[in-house]
Amino acid sequence: MNNFIIAFLASSSLVAWAEGASNPRLTDLTAEWEVHPEPMLSGFHNLYCPHVLHEPEDPEFPFKMWFFGYAAEEHNPDHPPGGDQIYFARGRSLTDWEVYAGNGEWEREMDPRRYAPVIKGDPAPYDGMANGDPSVVRRNGVYYMAFSSVGFDLRPDEDGIERLYLVNCVLGATSPDGIHWEKTDAPIAIWEHEFDRPWEIVDGEIPPAPDEYYGGYHRPSLMFDEGRWKLWFDYFHPGTFVSMGYAENRGDFRDSDDWTIVRAGKEPLIKDWPNPSVVRHKDTYYAFSDAPGYPLEWGGDTRQITMAASPDGLDWTIQGHIRPHGRASSHVPVARVFHIDGRDWLYLFYAWKPAQQPDELWDFRYKELRYMRRPLDELEGE
Repeated sequence: MNNFIIAFLASSSLVAWAEGASNPRLTDLTAEWEVHPEPMLSGFHNLYCPHVLHEPEDPEFPFKMWFFGYAAEEHNPDHPPGGDQIYFARGRSLTDWEVYAGNGEWEREMDPRRYAPVIKGDPAPYDGMANGDPSVVRRNGVYYMAFSSVGFDLRPDEDGIERLYLVNCVLGATSPDGIHWEKTDAPIAIWEHEFDRPWEIVDGEIPPAPDEYYGGYHRPSLMFDEGRWKLWFDYFHPGTFVSMGYAENRGDFRDSDDWTIVRAGKEPLIKDWPNPSVVRHKDTYYAFSDAPGYPLEWGGDTRQITMAASPDGLDWTIQGHIRPHGRASSHVPVARVFHIDGRDWLYLFYAWKPAQQPDELWDFRYKELRYMRRPLDELEGE
């Protein structure tokens, strides 16, 4: 979830869930996971949402990773138009990476000043300010990406008064190599009234969204499954932080007219489910989120990595939470299923930020990309 939508949501109330045995989110699943002790990547300013693919057919770089944010300093001023941008890395292993530095060059010394974005904003009313939250599928030799996009649209309202509109949506892109991308001509998921509400600042603050606002589609999780494209995303649902919606495409990935919003609006899949990531293994779908609603004494902003399961990707049962470092500093999870060493593993990649002392100014910036895993045969009782 990019920094623009965070600012928007910060003006809205965060609904706390009841603390008690009846709340499945309080079930602690942490001990069931193997937490890797070292980061995959670090030394940057603020990067997160590490989406990793495993390509064992590539003997030199079997891992590919897309992630986003601010590489060396706030807002990426060295790469106009700035804002959140998407980066790419290739790995010999999950802890040995080199990051694309542009013009066919690779950064091996972990100097984020040399990182070159592979996707950044373009002039469009739904683009230009921020691109992030990459979710990638490789199919028939082509890389497909769904990602969050933010743009500003300056235009007159019905009274002829020029107003600024903030537009959040999900865009698509395709690539032959994971580096050079062609964006779709229009959003593949956007609320039908996204262009209707002016973006206004009152007394230096962003007012809360009105009760009828169900937009802000962001943080996609893309899958090709059962002969069609499936897309989970989060969006603003009044009375919640953000909740999870769902879209499908049975035709051309790049054609926005082929995408259909199946569940969103007043009927989310899961309430209070930001930054969703969904995978499937056999007959079960697994969803992860850095969901809110945990006890204040746990520290941080009381968000934890939370897990849910579903037989169809639509009806979900929350399983519990995971605290890999014992505190609320691990966010924006990305789930993947990899077959490694003759076994199916559920991997969970996430962003980490250092613990802060109570008297320190809250800092949202993520400083490391990390991962944990668990064998799927143990999870599914095989």
